[in-house]
Amino acid sequence: MRSFLTEGQQADSLSGQVRAFLRSFGDLLRLPRAFWYINVAFLLDNMAYFGMLTLMTTYLSTDMAWGDKPAAITVSLFTGFVTLFMLGVGSYAEGFGLRRALLFALFISVAGRALYSYGYEVPGALNAILAVFGGLMIVAVGAGISQPVCYSGIKQYTDEKTNAMGYGLLYAFMNLGMVIVGALSAWVRPGVDRLLATDLTPDRPLDSLLLPLAQATESGVQAVNWVCTGISAFAFVWFGLFMTRRAEAAKIRPDTAQENRQRNTASIPRRMISYFTEGPFTNARFLFFIFMLLPVRTLFAHQWLTFPQYILRAYPQAVANRMEWIVEWINPLIIFIGVPIATALTRHVHVYRAMMIGTLVSAAPTFLLVPGPHLGLLIAYFVIFSIGECLWSARFYEYASEIAPPGRIAQYMGLATVPWFLAKTTTGLYSGAVLEKFCPQNVPAEQMQTQWMWTLYGSIALATPIGLWLGRRWAMKDLQTGPRVPSA
Repeated sequence: MRSFLTEGQQADSLSGQVRAFLRSFGDLLRLPRAFWYINVAFLLDNMAYFGMLTLMTTYLSTDMAWGDKPAAITVSLFTGFVTLFMLGVGSYAEGFGLRRALLFALFISVAGRALYSYGYEVPGALNAILAVFGGLMIVAVGAGISQPVCYSGIKQYTDEKTNAMGYGLLYAFMNLGMVIVGALSAWVRPGVDRLLATDLTPDRPLDSLLLPLAQATESGVQAVNWVCTGISAFAFVWFGLFMTRRAEAAKIRPDTAQENRQRNTASIPRRMISYFTEGPFTNARFLFFIFMLLPVRTLFAHQWLTFPQYILRAYPQAVANRMEWIVEWINPLIIFIGVPIATALTRHVHVYRAMMIGTLVSAAPTFLLVPGPHLGLLIAYFVIFSIGECLWSARFYEYASEIAPPGRIAQYMGLATVPWFLAKTTTGLYSGAVLEKFCPQNVPAEQMQTQWMWTLYGSIALATPIGLWLGRRWAMKDLQTGPRVPSA
């Protein structure tokens, strides 16, 4: 027999939901200051990371004159090593304490970005290649430490009541950093290029502020690289000043990684064996769950491997000059606003269901790009894709962190990013060749065949929601037993 709520009961229920929704945000204000210091450091570090990454294929293929294929492979190797270092270096660095590990990561990131940015000035082709690769590997180590350590920090400075919103806010701050650096890059890159084209003669009021960068570099892309290096240096100094030992000590849920490292007297080979024979590596359903995300994650890799070059080549100059607005504004801005809201609204939805729905919403709009270069459809793609990302990305990392036993958060987070590692490393192996075939440089847009490129990429991405749906009964059975995952 069906039961119905009276109008008064419905109103009370709705009022309670609204109060719970607002309380989810209010609870964050009572968290320790270290929680906010981690978020700000993460924001600044990701500003530098994504500002450099978005223009990396352009820098390597054009400024360094490597061409599309070598540039795409290099970018994939770099982003792949970032994830690989999360598995090993990030997990190990967690044992030295959050403050020391993050300061070290920020410091070496400054050095790596400076070396990478200086690469075009190094005399000799081989020396320049070594400088760029060396700089990228140093940055990869820094990034490989900072992300898992920051996620570990969120667990340490939140409780079970605030953890979901804490992870969502960290993910939102990462995307806010992309929005800010996208705006900065969209001003610096074309502004410096205009100055260089007019013999350093400013023709716009704000261009005079860019004169030092134009005098020190040979292109707008190179200028953005140095701006990102400066942001990274500021992040290191800021975090060192504000994240004191006293602030670090105010933990809600202290992690035992540092104590475990000090107590663990096993040899390195034994530690490596135990690393791969314990925890998530023995859970087949968890492995299926995370690896099934690989196809849809290729779309994220295309945001720096394909979209910048696609927009710069296939769209009119007025759109190309504002490429960062599209690539680094729409998606991150929606994520920044949408993730905390989506997390608050869907925190009681089973994580697996959220993944099925969210990945479908992310994959399907790729086919909007099939008709060809059209600004409205391009914007629609990023909007719909971003809504899907709001539904599943932060929830996935919450699950991976919360299921981890004390002292092994970085290990679980590292394994959860292996599909991301594979997506980044494999996508670059073919994205450069696909660009050269269907969206080549110096070819009129009407002669390009970009419809085949997006049909291919959309079909790959759809494998994720289809695979998750086909394996739902088997996979959800095990996931229902995990911590912090509501039953279906």
